[in-house]
Amino acid sequence: MTQAQDQARSESLKQLVAQLEADPPVVLLPEFQRDFVWEMEQTYALFDSLIRGIFVGSVIYGKPSFELSLREVDKRPRRGPGSRARIVPRHYTEDEMKQASQQDGLKILLDGQQRTTSLYRALKGIDKVYYVVRRDAVDLRGDEFAQKSLEDLMYEGDDDFDGIQGSDSPQVICVPLDYAFEYMLTVPRERDVERFFREGTERGRALADAGDQDALDAAFEVFLQVLSKLKTMYEQQQLLSYYLLDMELDKFTTFFERSNSKGIQLNFTDILAAKVFGKFNLRQQFERFADANPDISVNRELMVRAIALMTGRFDKIEKAQLLKRLTAEDFVEHWDDMTRLLVQALEYLHTQKLLVAVRWLPYDNMLLPLMMFFRELNRQRRTSPSQQQWNFLRWWYWAVTFTERYTGATNEKLVQDSRVLQRVARNDPLEARAFARFRPSLEVDDLLTYTRSSSAVYRGVFNLIHFTGDGLKDWHSNANLATGSLGIRNLHDHHYFPKGFLKRSANQQDAADAEAIMDSVLNRVLMPKDANWMATDKSPHQYLREFLEGSPKWHANPNLRESMQSHLVPESLLDNPQQSYKVEETLRERGRLIIDLIKANTVDVEDSVRTAHIPSSARDNATP
Repeated sequence: MTQAQDQARSESLKQLVAQLEADPPVVLLPEFQRDFVWEMEQTYALFDSLIRGIFVGSVIYGKPSFELSLREVDKRPRRGPGSRARIVPRHYTEDEMKQASQQDGLKILLDGQQRTTSLYRALKGIDKVYYVVRRDAVDLRGDEFAQKSLEDLMYEGDDDFDGIQGSDSPQVICVPLDYAFEYMLTVPRERDVERFFREGTERGRALADAGDQDALDAAFEVFLQVLSKLKTMYEQQQLLSYYLLDMELDKFTTFFERSNSKGIQLNFTDILAAKVFGKFNLRQQFERFADANPDISVNRELMVRAIALMTGRFDKIEKAQLLKRLTAEDFVEHWDDMTRLLVQALEYLHTQKLLVAVRWLPYDNMLLPLMMFFRELNRQRRTSPSQQQWNFLRWWYWAVTFTERYTGATNEKLVQDSRVLQRVARNDPLEARAFARFRPSLEVDDLLTYTRSSSAVYRGVFNLIHFTGDGLKDWHSNANLATGSLGIRNLHDHHYFPKGFLKRSANQQDAADAEAIMDSVLNRVLMPKDANWMATDKSPHQYLREFLEGSPKWHANPNLRESMQSHLVPESLLDNPQQSYKVEETLRERGRLIIDLIKANTVDVEDSVRTAHIPSSARDNATP
């Protein structure tokens, strides 16, 4: 942002309305902005703040020079005829945008839509808003009245009236803000204003009907002078503060990601949706995919990046490149294939037991290389991987997960892995460097520190236990946990050393700080909520014996040991009451089993995978 852009400017309400009504347009909204949602009370508060001189925040305009779909502010009535009319956006090509911006002065409203729309609607009478005059204003005379500000003259508010409200009243003088705005523009003759007050306001009609000419004259004089003060406020150049930003597409996107803290959080896919809107309704397609696949969390950025990879034009899939170079034609050509590949990749992971449930996918981004693998496989007219390809895929999956390969900056690695998996799908030989940094080095002490369910390692532990066993068992029936076609929503991670029990027994535990390791993935298992309810705050030995032998509330599970083994939970918890007070020993015992599984599925099979996919000459020349 330049120094000039960094300085706040100002404009009047008169200028704001003129810009919103200009032809050709001067102020428009990006198509992706949320709808107008303010209630009338928020409009009243906004005008109250303006009249009292309370800062209402700056409006931010932008002058983009790239393709985008824009629309007008909402000018529809709140209810009745026309209230549901569609606001039709207009798509500007890059050339049209540059011309409109440079020649017609077009700017788009980036922040402040709700305030701006509220102001416009009130001043144009779409929403009726009234300034209510305090009762004793009619007693002020001459200079005394002239010296009073709108804030001084505004009704203070009580159970009967507010200073700014949405209705007229026969008891007090109410000045319609839209009439005051029209008064400012046209400056009608005084007798026309008097006729409006007498016939068009409830207070004027009440006084006229009462035949009290003196009271009518005094009230009209107040009405007229308040109109004059509102006219001055509307014309006040310094009333509204704004910034005008002249920005490129990537800065435009960053602005929304960082500053749009109220309402909908926007990211680059929203801007991209507006950019391609003229030929492809990306937002609508996202929604249709979500409706058709309710079990799949829609990761919009992943889907956009998949489209980019499918075009074959991108060496990098950073958002700036995607915004500038992806076109509507790309989405038209590849959307259906991309969504099919996304579902295919997830279904494959689930059916091969690499994924216990869709919500426990270690990384959403790891779907990208898999999608590119299946795309290439389909091109080879094959529907399923060969044994050699399957060996590679599962090694790659676990290596990516337990090296946390996609944590942090991942775009370069995603493109690299996508190309590697495409070569695997074609049975093309790989270079030795394709295997660089794919060797996990985790130890038990490391696993004790993983406490966040969003971590790839945390999620990977559950998937790996599920993969290497005969499925995860239900602790109170020994049946496999049902996960549905892609996963079930009520399958959660729970503490098998219950938190309440550990807190209560902290001084009796073998760990110096039992609560420090309480939330470790080594103290978590996947189970239905009802099984977790049975455990509650009991010791592991106590609730496990209840699972085994039954209780008044639950049938016995004589195969509980097999159930525990499926989760790699030590059976000593069932046999020895004192084991419940050896939390660190128990977690470390489980941790060693998990570390052995990680090594068995990554480090121990790496050489065989390398041998199958790297020519011997390349292996001989590779750096160890």
